[in-house]
Amino acid sequence: MSNLIRSEWYKLTRNRSFWLILAALFLSAVVYCFMTYLDDPSDGGALDATSGLDMLRSAMGGNTYIIKIGLCVLAGFFVSSEYSTGTMKRAVSSGYSRSRIIVAKMLVFIGGSVLVALVFPVLCLAIGSLLFGGGSLPDVSAAEYVIRCLGLTVTLSAGFAAIVALIAVIFNDSGKTIGIGIIFFFFIDGVFVMIGNHLPFVLKIYEYSLLNEINHYADTAMASRDAVLSAVIPVATAIVFVALGVYAFRRKEIK
Repeated sequence: MSNLIRSEWYKLTRNRSFWLILAALFLSAVVYCFMTYLDDPSDGGALDATSGLDMLRSAMGGNTYIIKIGLCVLAGFFVSSEYSTGTMKRAVSSGYSRSRIIVAKMLVFIGGSVLVALVFPVLCLAIGSLLFGGGSLPDVSAAEYVIRCLGLTVTLSAGFAAIVALIAVIFNDSGKTIGIGIIFFFFIDGVFVMIGNHLPFVLKIYEYSLLNEINHYADTAMASRDAVLSAVIPVATAIVFVALGVYAFRRKEIK
């Protein structure tokens, strides 16, 4: 299993799409921070961050879309593309069990997804602190807020990555994986709410899903119970969807 994970990690580090996404996020964070620094709210500017923590809070909002879109793109070019190139077929014929092959692939993809999800907020916090100073928050200590935000970013991105990985396993085409994944994440909230208006238990399910948790993971006044739920729910989701990915891959015909 360790050999498979090392092999998958090697492939991820050689994947151009992975580095392109990281580079785009790095550049976006730098540009955003300096635009905020140069913007003057008193002169009609719309950006009013005054500390590194303000930059982190702002970045966490944008990071929701990075997680939903960026991970779909990465899954398309790291997981689905291996069907068309024949890499997946060669892996299956190598002698390793299908379960181990796909678990290694999904675990490495989840690890790469966590890195993608952390880049923008971490850079915004670091650069913002250099430009504005660290800052403080009224409802929580700075250290607690930073640790909580980055910790929840790790767990939530892992949960979303597992869902996207399952989509990539089912649809062995990069374009389909990216398109279906993005459409799913952008419309599923509305679908839950619409159905929940008629079936209250559906709304309750949505309330305790990572689809809803990601909307609140940057709240400064989050209670300890909510923070624990926001960490546990994505981890449980990741475990379930990795298991579903294994089931789907074992039954999939690979050409």
